[in-house]
Amino acid sequence: MQWDKVKTILLAILLVVDSFLAWNLSQNYLISFRRSHETFENVCALVGEEGVQLANEFAIPAGGTLPALEAERSIRAEEETAAALLGESLEREEGEDGSARYTNHSGESILFQRDGTMEIRLHVGEVPEDRNGCVQLAEVTFAGFPMHGGSFAAAEDGTIRLTAGVAGVQLFDRALEIRFEDGWALARGRWTLELPYTTTGSSVYYDGADALLTYAYQAPENTVIREMTLGYCLGEENAGRIPLVVCWRIRTDKGVEYLDTSKTTILTGEIS
Repeated sequence: MQWDKVKTILLAILLVVDSFLAWNLSQNYLISFRRSHETFENVCALVGEEGVQLANEFAIPAGGTLPALEAERSIRAEEETAAALLGESLEREEGEDGSARYTNHSGESILFQRDGTMEIRLHVGEVPEDRNGCVQLAEVTFAGFPMHGGSFAAAEDGTIRLTAGVAGVQLFDRALEIRFEDGWALARGRWTLELPYTTTGSSVYYDGADALLTYAYQAPENTVIREMTLGYCLGEENAGRIPLVVCWRIRTDKGVEYLDTSKTTILTGEIS
């Protein structure tokens, strides 16, 4: 009987503790929700003063912590990629601009340029008429290409796009666009054959609200912001190295733009 009373007391104590923890968590959630709501209202007011509007579905992104990254051109990686796609019997021709073109006796070729831009021409034979079939054909044709976890997807214009992220976010302008014409796969885009590496030991936090205000101060009046996404863009090549620039991709009613976080300037984007 004594033990039953002890168990009852222990259960009562556990219920009280659980109730207190649940109440505490709910209060923290409410405080966080109120702060987020107040932040959103304050940002909306500041953005509105600049003549910029937020779409009904817009939400301020949470932001994120990203490292400084850089990609390096690798002749070895170019040779391995060319051999994987064209075969072993290759001819290599160097251009005065630092480019390298690989060809084989079948008329297939790959052009590598200093800034990571490449042009690829591969023979594929019969081309499927449906999108899924074209995606599968691209996967087979480019099986030896260093995709770094990327994936193929069919675009509305009939092209197949290969894209891949880095550090858990999107690398917006690293993409290959593939078209199938008369039994050939024609691909063009900018890509990093080697995985990017960190240039510093620390990472930086990028705040969504700050980025939104920075963009609003520079955006044309009556712009409607629909979405913001944190990621990277490929920078300008320098001595065989390409920095990855942390930026925000901003979708508006006028199109897509990129906010360079280092220069706090807007770059008009071509790839969405």
